[in-house]
Parts: sequence; C-alpha cells; structure tokens
Amino acid sequence: MTIVVAMKFDERICVMSDTMISDRDQVRDNIIPGRLKSIVINEWLTVSYAGLSTQAIDAIREIFHANKVTTKSAVEYLLEVSARYPDELDFIVCSHEVKARIIKISNGTLMEGAKAYWIGSAQAAAELSKVPVLDAEVESVPEYMSAAEVVFRSSFITYMRENRCEGIGGAVVDCLCSPYGHCYNTHAGAFSWDTVILGIDNNEERQKNNRTGMYHYEYHISSTSARGQGIVGFYLGQAKTGFIYDPIHYDEAMKIEATSLSEFSKLVEDAGQVLSRNLHNN
Repeated sequence: MTIVVAMKFDERICVMSDTMISDRDQVRDNIIPGRLKSIVINEWLTVSYAGLSTQAIDAIREIFHANKVTTKSAVEYLLEVSARYPDELDFIVCSHEVKARIIKISNGTLMEGAKAYWIGSAQAAAELSKVPVLDAEVESVPEYMSAAEVVFRSSFITYMRENRCEGIGGAVVDCLCSPYGHCYNTHAGAFSWDTVILGIDNNEERQKNNRTGMYHYEYHISSTSARGQGIVGFYLGQAKTGFIYDPIHYDEAMKIEATSLSEFSKLVEDAGQVLSRNLHNN
C-alpha cells in the first residue's frame, strides 16, 4: 500500500508521496529505496499511482513513449488500465497542458473538480487529515507560494515522521506541478525509531548508533535543475550511499556509492542530462 496526496493551490499543484513498496510474495517490504510513486512525464504532465507498481510503471512508460501525448489521451489510457485491475491500481494525473488540473482515476472511473485527491491507504488518508496544524502564522513565504501550501507539506512530512500505518513509509517525495514546469523539490529529512531521554542517554553511544542507521537515519532528496524530468535522487549520508530513481527506464532505483551529497547531486544532474540527450536524439 502507499499514500499519495495531490492538492491544488491556485495554478500550483503539490503532490506528496512515500516510497514504500509492499510485495505479497516477499517476507520483507521494500521501504528504502522503494519506488517512485509520482512520475514526471514532461514539463506539463505528471502521473502518480497507488497499487500494482510494475503494472503502473509500464502504463506510465507507454504514455511517455506515445506520439503527441495529450492529457486526454493519457487519461483515456489510464482509465483502461485502471479498469483492468479493479481495486488494485489507481492514478492521479496532474496536468498544465492548458490549465491546472487534478484528475483521479479509480476502478475505471474518472473524478475531477475537487481541490485535493488521494490514492492508496484509506487509513493513512484519514490519519493524515487529523494531523494537528499549528495556528502560528507562516512567515517568509515566497510571493508565488501560499501559506496553505507550506502547511500542507508540513502536515504530510509530520505524518510520515510519526505515523504507524502499515504499508506506509520510506522517504517523502515532494513533486511540484506548476505552469512553469513539473519537477521534484530538493529537501532533507530524518527519522528516528526510539526515544531520547535527556540526562540519561549516553550521547556518545547514541551518535555512534546514529552513524550506523540502526535507530536513526537522515536523507536528502536531490532533483535535477531542468524541469520535466522523471529523475530524482535519494541520498543516505550515514551510509554514503544514494539511489537514483529513473522509472521511465528502470523498475528499481539504481544504487550509487558517493562520498558526499555534492558528489551524489552531480550524478543525479548527469542522469537528467543523459535523459535529455536521449529525448532529443529520438
């Protein structure tokens, strides 16, 4: 299971998702790196999915490789795919082909007109709606971004950090769909599994454990500088290891050894440039 939530703020659409993949045939879930749930297809079209991951990615690749893709053609195709897998595969389409649109596709039916849609775990969606929102005024918000958008992102990140919903987890992927292009937002996060008791815990021992990632891990999400690219990176500084998601070409994230975040970010940028060259050559 998963959780993907898309919310519209004027002409901007914010899509938040996790990375965890649950495999019925495996004893353990694929939490890190998991898979990318929101896939940028071009500068104005992004498709997110929940459910059967392999089938979803195959469908999104078909749209990516189609000649003269439109929002209409993408939606029609995803409706057929969704109907093929009732109760097992849902999509959210975010488009700026003409104007900002959010379209939810579930069980072969289309929903549009609401400010926000979610797909995935109903439990997670219900719990997310109950995350306390601080009354404090949001400060230093850029002119192009509303305070409501900041609060939405913060609520999702808070839920991901504190939730105990089965099948939800991994990293937070923040996908921005705007009239100026669709992309992934670079950001950092951290998760801990235990409780710190001030004055009692051995700080030196804790720092040693933190470096192993046993009880705590920190991550960075790295995006490419160009918009319209379905490539994003996930870097674990403690392990000096990163993963590059390129679902248009590979089902699984590519594992990369990198000694620093700056080195890894350059590799993500290089992957984006390779994708651009391939598109121009085709």
